[in-house]
Amino acid sequence: MIDHIEAEAARDILLALPCVYRTEQISLYSALGRTLSEDIYASFPVPPFPKSPFDGYALRSTDCPGQLSVSGKVAAGAAAGAVAPGEAVRIYTGSPVPEGADLVVKQEDVELLDGKIFVGLNYAPDTNIIHAGEDYERGELLASAGRVLSPALLGVLASQGLSLLPVFSKPVVSLISTGSELREPGKVRDEYSIYNSSAAAIGAFLQSEGLDFRYLGIAPDESSEILQLSAQALESSDLVISTGGSSVGDYDYALSTAKALGAEILFWKVNMKPGGAILASVKNGKLLLNLSGNPAAAIMGLLLLAMPYIRKLCGKSQLLPERIRLPIKYPLPKESSVLRLLRGHIEVDCGRAVFAEHSGRGNGNISSFDNCDLIGLVPPGSGRLAAGDYIDAVRIL
Repeated sequence: MIDHIEAEAARDILLALPCVYRTEQISLYSALGRTLSEDIYASFPVPPFPKSPFDGYALRSTDCPGQLSVSGKVAAGAAAGAVAPGEAVRIYTGSPVPEGADLVVKQEDVELLDGKIFVGLNYAPDTNIIHAGEDYERGELLASAGRVLSPALLGVLASQGLSLLPVFSKPVVSLISTGSELREPGKVRDEYSIYNSSAAAIGAFLQSEGLDFRYLGIAPDESSEILQLSAQALESSDLVISTGGSSVGDYDYALSTAKALGAEILFWKVNMKPGGAILASVKNGKLLLNLSGNPAAAIMGLLLLAMPYIRKLCGKSQLLPERIRLPIKYPLPKESSVLRLLRGHIEVDCGRAVFAEHSGRGNGNISSFDNCDLIGLVPPGSGRLAAGDYIDAVRIL
């Protein structure tokens, strides 16, 4: 067991854990947010034929300028036919371009009289024609395994006529809250109890990653109950997360629970603040992750350390968050011997992007995560920082 590990080393230990994947085929219309399990290539070009970008007339550029007879029309979805020299074909948006035509002229750019049109300008060949394969060619890689299916990507795959998509099955992630002081929202709270806010927030972050989230409720500070609930969760889950009990107090049972389960301890306590009270262990290839009992500290541990592994568990190819470097808007007068994690967002100040830290730096201040899209990283031993000094930050959304 590694005690007091650095944050990046802890993250890498989790990322190195092997994952067992299941796959399935699901409907195109229920695939938003799911993760592709196979590469998908185009079996035909899109568009599959040359087509018109607007309503007008298809003709030969060598006939311009001049007067041409209108020999017919072609609607969207109809056979294109052909156009002979000295002729034009009435054409509509999305209609296939007739054979022989190398030009489409807008209907408002011609004069129509007695079934003939007059084109008054010269045009270069290939003007106003959308060519076959202009969007993508046959054989082109449309999406790689590990891509999360977005609305735009679903549209691309639909253009290939795919009604079923190969995806990774959702991993089951169970959450247990521990603490006799906790009450569920909607229940009666006595004077010295608190509502369980971390479960709702953690659950929402987990669901946003597209997994099967299961909340198993609150376990009181009784070692036997925590052990029983943890053992049940291991049987039915791919990952078990719990909050509370990861420190060294009389009612902290995370370490003893992991040992009683026969789990291999990976690390205990991480050199970062907030969120450093973390215990990670493995049983039968499944990760048990115990986070801090402080709501904001638990969220910080989840986002910074656990989320890359959770994305790997989902089959995603993009595991690490985007990292950017920004000047800070407000000074940081307090020194720290461990990695300091700041909650904040990007603002534009005097024409430049800055990291604006949120007020409320206490570990338990969950409200400081509202409108938070960045976690600022202040290295250990960096000392006091003035407004305008640069730090690294990672995106969390």
